[in-house]
Amino acid sequence: MSRYNAINEAFEEVTLLGRPALFTLVRIDRATVPNGYHLYEVRHDDDCQGDAVQIARSIIVNHWGSIITREEIELGTDGFLGIEPEDLYYSTGDCQNMVDFMAKYPSGHQTNDRSNHHV
Repeated sequence: MSRYNAINEAFEEVTLLGRPALFTLVRIDRATVPNGYHLYEVRHDDDCQGDAVQIARSIIVNHWGSIITREEIELGTDGFLGIEPEDLYYSTGDCQNMVDFMAKYPSGHQTNDRSNHHV
């Protein structure tokens, strides 16, 4: 599975569980997510209707895309969080990349060092 650099990738600004987020269909390399931002992967429904049904740190089967948030999302003890399709709203903002998102939604933990990122 190829993974892509969060800084170089094109995204769509979305809202996940009422929080601003970035979404892309590709898998993002966790090491490229800036400090203070959180990476999750999204699982789609088994019927392949394009409905987001679960988020986790890593999704293998039915991978729908990757999401980056400023705020950490509490996952269940099993490492997953079930969501409803209406929990993920598309086309909610104008950020199309990580740099724009960081400027619009700054993290209190931003540094140039990405080695201590929280994901």
